[in-house]
Amino acid sequence: MDSERQSKYEELYNIKLSEFYHFVTDVMADFGYSLYRNVKEIDNRRRVESWVHSSKDEQKAIVWIEVVKPNDKLDPFLTTDVLRAMNDENIVRLFFFTNGNIEAEDRDVLEGNNHFIFATEEIVETLIAIDAKRSVKVIKKRKTVKLPSATVLIKNFFKNHEIKKKEIRLKTSATPELLVQYTRLVRRILNEVDKVNDINDIPVETKEKLKKIQFDLLPELVKTPSYVFPKQFAYLNNVLFNLIHIAIIYIGNFTDYESEDDLKQNREILEDLLTKIDSVDDRVLAFKADMMFQAEKTSVKIILTSGLITFISLVLLIVVRFGH
Repeated sequence: MDSERQSKYEELYNIKLSEFYHFVTDVMADFGYSLYRNVKEIDNRRRVESWVHSSKDEQKAIVWIEVVKPNDKLDPFLTTDVLRAMNDENIVRLFFFTNGNIEAEDRDVLEGNNHFIFATEEIVETLIAIDAKRSVKVIKKRKTVKLPSATVLIKNFFKNHEIKKKEIRLKTSATPELLVQYTRLVRRILNEVDKVNDINDIPVETKEKLKKIQFDLLPELVKTPSYVFPKQFAYLNNVLFNLIHIAIIYIGNFTDYESEDDLKQNREILEDLLTKIDSVDDRVLAFKADMMFQAEKTSVKIILTSGLITFISLVLLIVVRFGH
């Protein structure tokens, strides 16, 4: 066994799930797939996800990642668990990754049409091929697309998740706090993008981090229309929805190497929306000051009216008592 191959085996021998996942994302990207949603994760040894083909949104696959410790064997019930997950998700395509060795009988069960098995041998071969490909610097060319990848992602999310609209009424004092939670997350996205030296060569770690944020934002896109802002801030409902929607699209523009023009345009929209939201603090303060001023005016009117009534009452009392 040559030294390079031996090195790859050692690399897999005691690997963490998070490190192994980098290899998985490289392979899935080569197949043209992107993460759709997490199905389950167990004790940093197993991760099951649903991925969707970037150009065929109806073509989904189960990605099963199984990491074993040195000298451990795969779970004896693994094949049953894999087939059950595929059945539960109603998905027939499988990408199975493990740093362990699959017994012949288990391989016979898992292998089949549209089933791709990556055990130790296959992974070592693929890692060597990936390294060879990377030894020649390949700069990905950004492409103009008719339909952004994130639009397909959003469409699939709404299609596969039941939307229960429940009004969440907000007080004026709670409005800035809620907005800060969202703006902080969007600014984190922009900061991650700005850290990348070459937008045509995105580090795997950055891509993974942004993709996770993108999937975390999808449920928020469903939630934002449920917020009921005070009447004077009703416009924020659309602003907040647009902020989340464009943030999801922007991440897709960046991580899926979509055109730089689209990336810049959506960046400008995000920064404009952030500016609008940043001005809310001042508007809330102005609104509170106005309310306080109105309350003080009302109090003065009540005091004056009360004093006038008291004066008239005294006059009438004097007239009644001394008028006879």
